[in-house]
Amino acid sequence: MRKRLLMPLAGALLFVGATGAARAVCDGCVVGAVTTANTSITSAIGALGTSMNSMLYNIGLAVNQNGNKVASTVETAARAQREFDANQEKNRRIEDARQRYRVPDNICSEAGSGGVVQVGVAAGAAKGGIRPGGGAVISNTAIAQAVNTAPVLQSIDASRAARVHAQYCDTDDYSAYGGARSCPTVSANMPGADKRIDSVLTGAGPNGKTPDLTFSQAQTDVARMYTQNSIRRSIGPQINKGAADTSIGAEYVGLMNQYNAIISAAADPQDQRIADSQPNAATKDLLSEVLQAPSAASYYNQVASTQAKASGQMSAREFETFEVGRRYANTAYQTDLQAMSGDNLVREQIRVAALSNWLALSLKNEVVRGNIINGQILASMARQEYEPMLAQKYRVIGGRMGGR
Repeated sequence: MRKRLLMPLAGALLFVGATGAARAVCDGCVVGAVTTANTSITSAIGALGTSMNSMLYNIGLAVNQNGNKVASTVETAARAQREFDANQEKNRRIEDARQRYRVPDNICSEAGSGGVVQVGVAAGAAKGGIRPGGGAVISNTAIAQAVNTAPVLQSIDASRAARVHAQYCDTDDYSAYGGARSCPTVSANMPGADKRIDSVLTGAGPNGKTPDLTFSQAQTDVARMYTQNSIRRSIGPQINKGAADTSIGAEYVGLMNQYNAIISAAADPQDQRIADSQPNAATKDLLSEVLQAPSAASYYNQVASTQAKASGQMSAREFETFEVGRRYANTAYQTDLQAMSGDNLVREQIRVAALSNWLALSLKNEVVRGNIINGQILASMARQEYEPMLAQKYRVIGGRMGGR
């Protein structure tokens, strides 16, 4: 019994012993595997960490490099913008200075405006010579005699005018009395010049001629003859010293002076027009300055009179017309104007406004002159109306008072 019991116990112990040995062997395997796994894992983790560190380093390095590139690009762009802005500002200042201080091509033409006063003064002085006996040259002997001699009888004055007219006979005259001493032939150069207002306004010449603003000597002579025929024709002869010392002679002289005072006003516009049409020495230097401007020279070549081109001098009226026309009717000036900006353009606008003011002043002076003449005309009309009535009343009063 006891033996029977010990045999299972021994088997059990033998099994337990075998199982323990196997377990010991198995535990060693597990420990080794775990150790190996730990080592592998540790190595892998170490390698992974190294790889991650390297990757992160490379990423950081790339980020830093890219950031440097971005910063460099931004800095370069900012520097380029600053340089561009600086150059723009520099160019703007240079252009502004150029516009402010640049001498424009037409600067020389400003001299013309500055000399208008001298031209006007010279023309005003010339008017004194245009009056009878004023000393201005008359190359035509017959006209000089008619203009500068003392008044004669009306019949003599009319005959003298007819002899002068023989030089200026026109087709109308010739069809009426052609072949007579007063009209031997039709004038080819100045038909009707001594009886046409054109001789004073635009210069004598053939029919259909273009206006002349600067007169030749021949045009001036016949213009003065027109004034002689239209304004200064004789109404009675001048008396001598002996007759002037008598009472009736004194009355005659007084009446003649009163008449001549009115005639002076009547003839003044024509005298001034003729004086304004004479070559004016004050324009010579001014034209030399003005014509340095290409646009002014171009306009001068188009419109200047033959007389002006030949002598280098314009009349006061032609110079004034030239000053206005070279800004208004000159396409080359429009090109100058388009090239102006800034202060130069403002200055040119001021000059044009000043020119307009000057012309307005001249117009005002002409209106004043016209008003003076109109006043004399009104006075003459008043005398014609009231003189007979007052004379009649005076005779009545004188009769009642015992006078004659």
